[in-house]
Amino acid sequence: MKKIDLHIHTIATGKDAGFDFDLEKLKQYVLDQSIDVIAITNHNLFELDQFNTISNSLNIIVLPGIEIDFEN
Repeated sequence: MKKIDLHIHTIATGKDAGFDFDLEKLKQYVLDQSIDVIAITNHNLFELDQFNTISNSLNIIVLPGIEIDFEN
């Protein structure tokens, strides 16, 4: 069975509690949990340079995504 985490935040926005992204912590999380696939899903934005850095730093599949706020 594959382990997948489709909800990884890497940039703090107004919707998130304050945090500082740390690539080394993400690498350790992926290793410790034996995760096969992650998706970067920040709120209402996609940072291509950061995504590429993360994708190139991990030996797993990294999917692009965006968590979009929808309000009527």
